[in-house]
Amino acid sequence: MVKKKEFENWIKEYHDRIYATIFHIVGNEDDALDCTQDVFLKAYKKRSSFRGDANPYTWLRRIATNHALNFVTRNKTSIWNEYHEFNHVDTSEGTEIHTFQKEWLQHLSRMERRVVEIRIFEKKSFRDVAVLLNTSENSTKVLYHKAIKKLQQVVK
Repeated sequence: MVKKKEFENWIKEYHDRIYATIFHIVGNEDDALDCTQDVFLKAYKKRSSFRGDANPYTWLRRIATNHALNFVTRNKTSIWNEYHEFNHVDTSEGTEIHTFQKEWLQHLSRMERRVVEIRIFEKKSFRDVAVLLNTSENSTKVLYHKAIKKLQQVVK
């Protein structure tokens, strides 16, 4: 079981990263702050179930992701804000500039969106993405490449 002092250290160490994860999903600062608080409260109450096999961040992130997705489903508020500001720009070659449109994401499954979010915006390895999403590394690679192909078709 995780001691109270150790859990306080987790809050200090992981709060910002958990908040960022939730914000990417809910797309609203106030909701993200509320959800982050809920996640740490839920994790504190369930700290006895933390086995210590994984990094505490992985466990907390799993709770955060599930909580945020449930929040979005209940409240229908997600705008996938992390994509809204994303620009794909390569002016060095004189190529066309595309401003990422959140509507493009409608062509992706929920899991494909999560893989793209974690892989691109959080710069995680395929192995890390697989652990966070509780799937195999191969499945993660397949989902990622399918999502990229779909997005390329949408952009054309």
